[in-house]
Amino acid sequence: MQSCRRGVFISILGVSVSLLVLFTVAIVFWLVLSLLPSDAIADELASREQSQTVTERQHHNSIGNLENDVLYYIVVDRFYDADPRNNVPEFAFEGNSSNPQKQGYNEMNKLLLRHTYDPSHRYMGMYWGGDLEGVIQRLDYLENLGVTKLMLSPIQDNSNGLFYHPDIKTYLYREKDETVEDDFYRHLSTPYHGYWTKDWFEIDEHFRSPDDEGRDRYRVFRELLNEAGKRGIGVILDLTMNQTAPGHTSTEPPNLGAGGFLFGESWFADNGDVYRHGERVAVHWDPKTGERDPQGWFHEPKIIWDFDTASKELIEEGQISGGMPDLNQDAPPVKRYLLEAAKFWLTFNEENYPIAGFRLDAVKHINERFWQEFEDYVLSINPDAVLLGEYFGGGYRAEASIDFLEATNHITHYDFNLSEAARRFFSCDRGWDGRTYILRETTLGRKGTYYNYNALERFLHWVFNPAETLEIPTASLDAIPDDEAKGWVTFVENHDKPRLKSYYPDVSDEAYKSLIEFQFTARGVPLIMYGAETALGIPYHPEHKGLFGVGGDPFNRPMMIWPGREGWKEDIYQTTKRMAHLRQDYPVLRYGTTRYLFPEGASKKEDIFMLREASEEGLRDNRPRVLYAYSTAGGEFSIPLEDDLKTGKLIDTGEEISLEGGTLTVSLQPEESQVFVLN
Repeated sequence: MQSCRRGVFISILGVSVSLLVLFTVAIVFWLVLSLLPSDAIADELASREQSQTVTERQHHNSIGNLENDVLYYIVVDRFYDADPRNNVPEFAFEGNSSNPQKQGYNEMNKLLLRHTYDPSHRYMGMYWGGDLEGVIQRLDYLENLGVTKLMLSPIQDNSNGLFYHPDIKTYLYREKDETVEDDFYRHLSTPYHGYWTKDWFEIDEHFRSPDDEGRDRYRVFRELLNEAGKRGIGVILDLTMNQTAPGHTSTEPPNLGAGGFLFGESWFADNGDVYRHGERVAVHWDPKTGERDPQGWFHEPKIIWDFDTASKELIEEGQISGGMPDLNQDAPPVKRYLLEAAKFWLTFNEENYPIAGFRLDAVKHINERFWQEFEDYVLSINPDAVLLGEYFGGGYRAEASIDFLEATNHITHYDFNLSEAARRFFSCDRGWDGRTYILRETTLGRKGTYYNYNALERFLHWVFNPAETLEIPTASLDAIPDDEAKGWVTFVENHDKPRLKSYYPDVSDEAYKSLIEFQFTARGVPLIMYGAETALGIPYHPEHKGLFGVGGDPFNRPMMIWPGREGWKEDIYQTTKRMAHLRQDYPVLRYGTTRYLFPEGASKKEDIFMLREASEEGLRDNRPRVLYAYSTAGGEFSIPLEDDLKTGKLIDTGEEISLEGGTLTVSLQPEESQVFVLN
């Protein structure tokens, strides 16, 4: 077992402030408080809870429409290659055209396609062959795993092309002294991920069948919806509405679009233009005339140099990911186009199994006015549509993400704060927010310790910790009812973050399983990034450093491995499967409240004993409760429980346990967790 690094949190008082002055101020403050009515704080909390109840009654479904779900996110190109004929899909551009310009466009696409596919699966910026037919063939696997909602990376039509930068290194080394076969291709990025959209009304040719050309280009997707629906699995589409594909903005310096000296070079058949069912409706930049945005669809080119310090306006109007053309959602034709695209997919296949809703990419880069119209429009078509926003870094401690949730009414989001803290804790990275304190406060919400400090306790806490860097802002908790936070999505791995086993190569399998069990028993809606159920990772190499560190984008998107293949971890898969089905069997894990226990001999900093139970006290007597127990160092613990609890079941083995005197004795190995259902 690896040794865990313990973070030390030290607050340093300014040398100009003496303890005597602080003590005097504290006494005065306490005297002021003593003049307040004794029940003032209790009345305020009661008022908040009443307000929360009113809010809950206004929504028949949870905000975002994620209920007792287990989500599974797939990067379609990296999941399963069932139809090799679309790996280099020249079929989509076959045929002679009487229009020379159209013919040239077809030939350019075919030429580029020949340089975007990598059969060796070593150049991670290139296409590897996964398709929608591959997802269909693995639906039984997903159903057996316990998935209720399948989330696809964008399948809409992307611009074909290559983005080159000498500083990009995307070759997947399997040996440290390995020689790169072709240095050019290891500096390339292509739209394999689906986020460089050009036509929001079409399915990309890499994912569909050549048999369907000229007949029904949507057949495979329709089949996927129907086959998934028969298995009780809804399909969520990833919809990116912030930007188009890389494209130049001018021939003059500083050439702020992708392809200039600031970002590298690009070769694309489309130059950031927008299409609708194959017909171009908006030009980003015309290379013949040098005219930029003649239809008025895009923001002026602005570079976001620092996302942490950029203004809200720049975040919404600036170019992300190397200067991709940024759509102006305030422009009437853009807004109309995007809303009609949403309607197209929402009503697609509605006579059988329509899509379940949308994952909304990069929501903070689009103004809230658009999101307010978008959510109202979507729910007018399907009141049960899932709306999951990706506010990167979001959570209680990211106050800008809370502002976004307040500005919208029906969109939920990813809980990066809780997910990243859990990743760090179970990887023994206990500094900063990788601590049990953060996990407890984040999952307890308004029942957290800091939130329930009285004014004097809060003042003294501020005196000794003026930065309050790790505290959950009270304003965030006031803004979001606890029940709404239960619908936030949590993850072990994410399509932008490094794979856990890549970033923390020494993390044990036992700790990884404990993290999965924590994710599925803690509040929130669990998401499985494809391959997380078997700890998919890549070999360590100094050049495997992508976005956010070793193993980050694109190295977090290797090809999926399957049972029986090299690297498959059956015990981690079985843990994930067991926990996914437990979520379905015990809705208390989705809708219940959280309580932490502290048995004698346990360490508050190293161990977690978390009880999930019915939210309403009167219902607890006749409903099961779920206990999560974890210890870093291991040991035997006697956990005091309520006298009304008589029996229990250890989920790992199915063993029935008798609770004598309301006490549960748990024996844990180092970094082991156990999950119990208590009755």
